Amino acid sequence: MQKIRIEPGKLLRVEGPAAVRVVDGEVYVLGVTYGADSKFTVLRARKVIVKPLRASILEITLGPDGSVEEARSDEEVIDVWEDATSRIELQGITVILGAMDVGKTTMTVMIANKASRAGHRVGIIDADLGQNDLGPPATVDAAVLEPGTYITHLRMLRPVKAMFLKTTSVERVWPEVVDAVRKLADYLMNVENTRTVVINTDGWISTDKAVEYKLKLVESLQPRNIVIIKRGEEVDQLVKALREKYPNNPPSIVELPAPPAARIRTKEDRRIHREMGYGKYLTPPRDITLDLRRTPIVNFPICTGMPANQDLLNLIRRFIKHPITYCELVEGFMIAVSSHQPGQDRKDVEILNLPGGGKIVLLPPGWERGLLVGLEDRDNFLLALGRVKKIYYNNCKIVVTVSRNFTEISKIDHLRLGMIRLNEQYEEVEKVNYVGRIEALLKRRGGENVQ
Repeated sequence: MQKIRIEPGKLLRVEGPAAVRVVDGEVYVLGVTYGADSKFTVLRARKVIVKPLRASILEITLGPDGSVEEARSDEEVIDVWEDATSRIELQGITVILGAMDVGKTTMTVMIANKASRAGHRVGIIDADLGQNDLGPPATVDAAVLEPGTYITHLRMLRPVKAMFLKTTSVERVWPEVVDAVRKLADYLMNVENTRTVVINTDGWISTDKAVEYKLKLVESLQPRNIVIIKRGEEVDQLVKALREKYPNNPPSIVELPAPPAARIRTKEDRRIHREMGYGKYLTPPRDITLDLRRTPIVNFPICTGMPANQDLLNLIRRFIKHPITYCELVEGFMIAVSSHQPGQDRKDVEILNLPGGGKIVLLPPGWERGLLVGLEDRDNFLLALGRVKKIYYNNCKIVVTVSRNFTEISKIDHLRLGMIRLNEQYEEVEKVNYVGRIEALLKRRGGENVQ
C-alpha cells in the first residue's frame, strides 16, 4: 500500500490490479467524480487515468504487475474526451466506432458511467467478437449498469443475454452480427427497460466491406450518437460514408482523437486474451450428453435426416471409393462420415456431386472433435459455450464439455456449431471453414456453386 498526493494539473496512470481509495480530495476517473473515502478498482492489465479536481491524497494497493506513474498531459486525451461527451445526449443508443486499440472500450465505460451518474439504467453491448470483455470470444453480449453504480472496465459486469456468432472473425459473419446487436438492443430497451444503450464495436474499419458493415449496423440501430475515435486516417472512409448517408438529419457524429500513448496489442496478445476467455467460460469442465434428434445442431444437419439403407450405403461407398461408417439423407443432399484408416491424416470436408444429381457431404473421421459450440434457448440466446468432444452416430448422441457452473440444461433448445477448434487446454488450434460451407448448402438445399 502506498499513499500518493497529486495536485491539479497533474495526471496519474494506474495499471491494475489495483485498489484505489480517495483519502482526501476529489478525483475524476472515467466519467465519475470520486470524493473522500470513495473507492474504485482497476483490473489486471487495464489502465485508468486519474485526474485530480483539487489537491488529493490517494491510497493505492497494487497487485502483482500493477503499477502507478505520473502521466504527461500530451500522452492522454482525458480533457478532450470529457468535453465532447459532456455535450452528447445520454438517452438513446450510442455506437462507438474506431480501429483496434484506440480506446473504444474505455469510451464505452465512460459514457455508461456518465449515464448511470445521471440516474439512467444503462444497457451495454460488447460486439467485439475477438476481444470481447463482457462475455466469451465469438459472442455478442449485453449487460446492465444500474443507476448510481460505476465501473472501470466491462469485465466488472455480468451479461444478461448473449448471442453466439461462431467465430472471432467478424468479416465472415458481419450480417449476423448486425442482427444480433439489434436483437440485444431491443431486449435491453424493451425487457430490461434501459433508457441508454452504449455499444462497443470491433476494430474492423478500413476496408470497403468493413465500411459497408458499419453502415448497416448504424442503419439497423438508428443511434442518437455515433462516437468515432480516430488514429491517423484509419476511419476517414467511414466518416465520409456516414456523412454522405445522413446529409440532412444525421445522428450526432462525434470525432475524437485516440490517446497518443495507447498500446497496440500484438496478434499474440489478442490470441492469449481469447484463450483466457475460452478457459474462463469452459472451466471447471464437465461433460454432458445430448440427443441430437431432440436437441439438433441448427446449422449442421447431422442426425436430422433418414439413415441410408444398406444398398444405398454400398452404392455411396463405391462412388466415393472411401469407407464410410454413417450416411443419412437430408433434404436436398446426403451427409456421410468416413471411417478412420490407420496412418491417414484428417482431411477437410468434401462436397461431391453425385452422378444422378444432388450432393454428398463427406466428413472426415473426428471432424467434430474440439469444435466450439453454442448451447442456445428457443429464442436463439446463448445459454453456455461448449467444446464438442464426440458424436456417437449409432444413437445420435453428442458429448459436449461445458463449465460445471452451467446448470440450465433443461433450457437447451438446440446447438449451434462454431468455426473454431480448441484443444483440451482451450487453445485455438484451427479455424475451420466447412461449417460455413454446410450452412450455405443448407440455405440452397442442393443448389450449385457451394464454395
